[in-house]
Amino acid sequence: MLPNCQLLTRISQQILNIPNQRKESKRKEHYCLFLLGKEAGLRVSEAVNFDLSSKTQKGLYHIKTKGKKERIVYIPKKIIKELKANNWKPNHTNRFNFYHFLRKIKREANLPANAELTPHTLRRSFATYHAENGVPLPLLQKLLGHKSIRTTALYWRNIYNDDDDTADVLTGKFWLEKPKNSQPEPEEIKIVLDKSPEPLTPNLPLLNML
Repeated sequence: MLPNCQLLTRISQQILNIPNQRKESKRKEHYCLFLLGKEAGLRVSEAVNFDLSSKTQKGLYHIKTKGKKERIVYIPKKIIKELKANNWKPNHTNRFNFYHFLRKIKREANLPANAELTPHTLRRSFATYHAENGVPLPLLQKLLGHKSIRTTALYWRNIYNDDDDTADVLTGKFWLEKPKNSQPEPEEIKIVLDKSPEPLTPNLPLLNML
C-alpha cells in the first residue's frame, strides 16, 4: 500500500534525525534522493545522476534517463535549496544503498507492515497523488518521462482496489506496455515542457493508509 502524503512528509523530516548506524555515511545523499523521488517524481537512476549544474536558462534541468537518453525536468525550488544545503553531488551513492537505507527507515519510523517504502514507491506516490488531484494525464506523462501515455495511465487507475491487477503491473509482473485487452491506443496530446510549470498541488489531501 502506498504511504499517504502526511506519512512521507513525516519520514522526510525524520531521516536526518534518526541516528546513523555503524558504517553508515550517506545519510544526506539518501535524504536528497528521497526528496527527488517524492517531490519531483524522478526514477532512482535519474535522481542518483542528478546534477545541479545542468540547469537551463529557463530554470529546468537536463537529466540522464533510461537508454542513455536525456530529458528536461522541473525540480521545485524548495528541493533545489535543500539539495544545495546538503551539498548534493551526483553519483555519491547508488540505488542499492538507497534501497537498503529505506528498509532501515521503515523499521526506525515504525511504518505499518503493509506500507511500501522503496525507491520506486516515491515515484509512484508522486504520480498517483498528482493524478488524483487533477493534473492532466498528458502533462503527468511529460513530468514522468513516459514514452507511452498508457504507462502513465496505470498510475491513474484506482490502485487501492484489491480486485484489480494494477499493483502487479507496477511491480513488474506484467509488461507495462501490453494492454490487458485489445483496445485502441489513447490519443496522445503533445505538451512541450519549455518553461517552469506553475506549482502543481502544494496542499494535497491526505490519503488513507488502509
